[in-house]
Amino acid sequence: MNITSLKKKINSNQKIILFGAGRLGKLALKALQANGLNVYAFYDSSEYKQGEEVCGVKILNLNELSALEKTSIIFITNNYISYVQNFLKKLGFKSIYDCINIFEEIKKIKINQDLNEYDINSIDREISFHKSAIDKSKIENDDSLHLKCIDIVVTEKCSMKCKDCSNLMQYYERPQNSDLDLMFKTLDKFMGCLDSLYEFRVLGGDPFMNKELHKTIEKLKSYKNAQNIVVYTNATIIPKNENFECLKNDKITIEITNYGKGLSRKHSELVELLSSNNIKYRSRPPGDWNACGTLKFYERTEEELQRVFDNCCMSDVTTMMNGVLFRCPFAANATNLKAVPYVEDEVINLNHNITDKDSLKKSIKNFNKSKKPLTACSYCGGRDYNSEIIKPAIQTKKPLGYIKIEK
Repeated sequence: MNITSLKKKINSNQKIILFGAGRLGKLALKALQANGLNVYAFYDSSEYKQGEEVCGVKILNLNELSALEKTSIIFITNNYISYVQNFLKKLGFKSIYDCINIFEEIKKIKINQDLNEYDINSIDREISFHKSAIDKSKIENDDSLHLKCIDIVVTEKCSMKCKDCSNLMQYYERPQNSDLDLMFKTLDKFMGCLDSLYEFRVLGGDPFMNKELHKTIEKLKSYKNAQNIVVYTNATIIPKNENFECLKNDKITIEITNYGKGLSRKHSELVELLSSNNIKYRSRPPGDWNACGTLKFYERTEEELQRVFDNCCMSDVTTMMNGVLFRCPFAANATNLKAVPYVEDEVINLNHNITDKDSLKKSIKNFNKSKKPLTACSYCGGRDYNSEIIKPAIQTKKPLGYIKIEK
């Protein structure tokens, strides 16, 4: 629904609710307000946000949301489209919309001080990613295969040692770079099944720890059915030579997590280098961290496990590691570390001699649609933002110990 249609449709008794009080929620709020539309409230599943305000608008809790008139108009301002739609329908709401047409208004308004975390590249990327999430939800039932993103793990090495890292880098005693021959062979098999991919997410550790990163970047550039390549870094390393030259491409964005001068010691130098070479980048602070980076077994009921999976912000981020597709980076690294069991029917092992493209395509599609909790969910503290909030990037000098699975 666009704003013109909304103005014609809405009556004085209907309330506008934004489901998600993060960056997308702020953008939608400003677009609606700039067009004279009043937003009654936000809803956010993060309990620590509930009762607070965003830009002067209250964030409801679940009981308050459930008590609203079912004629309320709700815009989904996050990227979990299918899950939120089903959730709201169960509560009895019928006027549920995505925000892609609302976001078209963002280009017409001035971003004020409430949104000073944004630049135009950040806005465009947020909106494009939201559109890809919408497109994915609309085509889940046809024969095509479109994915929002896939993590490509290029190294276990990291220049920092955060004791609560959700990707579990703090547990690697002898971290290794990924096997390129294996990666490229299985990437070809995977990408040969996709109609489109919105984004490769190149991860480590820190990708710039891998001196042959450029080979992976050049390989990812070659896939015509992939739109974007995002390289994640903590701004401790300045890429040089081929690892720098390969970044000069319109497909590429450098995603910088700025942990401050004490840790991201090369941040200013990296930003200056990228800017002077017209390489797209985005730099942001780490934000809140959840206590999900501790490897231990949690005694949970089936209902609790389902909640952990359903509310996880990473449950639909496919991760490729050592030629195997996992449902999230935690599961990939925990399995790689032999901290959780390898479960054949929870992964797609592209190392197997699979020659039937249609069967593999169907398997990948079903794999990404599955709503069944993973074995790894029993070892994860949860990433639903209802779990404990902790200080980010506390460093440990030595790798942390954990219990390995024998089999």
